[in-house]
Amino acid sequence: MLTNGNILRLYVCLVFLYLHTSFARGYLLEYDKAIIEDAQLKTHELIRKYGLKAEVHKVYTKDGFVLTAHRIPRPGGQPVLLLHGLEDSSATWVMMGPEQGLGYLLFERGYDVWMLNSRGNTYSRKHLRLHPFMSQFWDFSFHEVGIYDLTASIDYVLGKTNFKKLHYIGHSQGTTSFLALGSDRPAYMKKIKAMHALAPPAFFDNLGSPIAKALAPYARSIYTLLKIIGIHEIPVESEVWRRLIYQICSFAFRNTCTFLFFFVNGGNEAQLNVTMTPIIAAHAPAGSSAKSIAHYAQLYHSGGFYKYNYDTPGENRRRHGTFKAPEYNLTNVDCKMALYYAKNDLVVAVKDVQRLRSILPNVVHDELIAYEKFSHVDFVWAIDARSLLYESLLDVMQRVDNGEL
Repeated sequence: MLTNGNILRLYVCLVFLYLHTSFARGYLLEYDKAIIEDAQLKTHELIRKYGLKAEVHKVYTKDGFVLTAHRIPRPGGQPVLLLHGLEDSSATWVMMGPEQGLGYLLFERGYDVWMLNSRGNTYSRKHLRLHPFMSQFWDFSFHEVGIYDLTASIDYVLGKTNFKKLHYIGHSQGTTSFLALGSDRPAYMKKIKAMHALAPPAFFDNLGSPIAKALAPYARSIYTLLKIIGIHEIPVESEVWRRLIYQICSFAFRNTCTFLFFFVNGGNEAQLNVTMTPIIAAHAPAGSSAKSIAHYAQLYHSGGFYKYNYDTPGENRRRHGTFKAPEYNLTNVDCKMALYYAKNDLVVAVKDVQRLRSILPNVVHDELIAYEKFSHVDFVWAIDARSLLYESLLDVMQRVDNGEL
């Protein structure tokens, strides 16, 4: 009998087998030496390799985290702060190279470019009192990234540049964290010239990812089990693990990684730059807390945009001041907002972004990407991201700077 579950399993198997008809070719694929070299470089090293200055800054949050921000400095230029998505890092803005990386394109347009790494990822694993081996280190989700990481980073960038406002660009969780910041700390919206939201997740009524929907009902149980066995970060940080992912996804099972990537985020093989696979595999996943994923699962179940719902009313009362997890007040996010989203994004559906738009009070630009196959990761890694998205984004920023928006 073909139940929904059996149909899903059959679909997975068929696609998996199809992708592996070229297994041998994928295994034997030879990459350019420059690509292999880039895969071994850190964000600041990548920037310097391609002829630009790069700075590494340490940002201290009020709750003790030590964050790393990478800067392509242009003294006197309008500062722009970028924040990556879940399991990503600052490398995402430059790894596609000088012709396609958004960090480079912003610098070319005259901006002072600051690329933040959120707590818990490869570059931001330090704390003044806690160690990553301690469970307390990982007691955060996108909420704390917004309330602590972004407040500290915004103040740091404005202090270093002597500007009163900055542009903000977030991808995926980088936008969710900003929405949490604006909801709880509306005074910070006065420091934002414009917020540019790439694939902004807040509501998940129309979630399309089969894997995410299949796992969501079990998220609380999985998270509880992980805590019991002492796993608080995903994936667990290990040089052996990182090298294994790099080898598997770059060479032996490249097609398998591609399939899983598409299955979660939305498939767009035409925009996947296969030659860049080693760079992507070397930098992602960059690590985050298991709680971050659990919080997103709660949003899917709740149908709204709520703070983290703890296991007991007492814990909610201690953390939030209420017995139930309170809803974020999105009407407080009153800075200028530009929204960018795509039809083939299996994580952030068009209808869910439109719902978000109906609540936000100051949306000055609303753009559904014209290319219908554009997916969740295409916002940062697509071959044609520059022509399909970035040129429009840069024009919107210029119009804001000129007072036209």
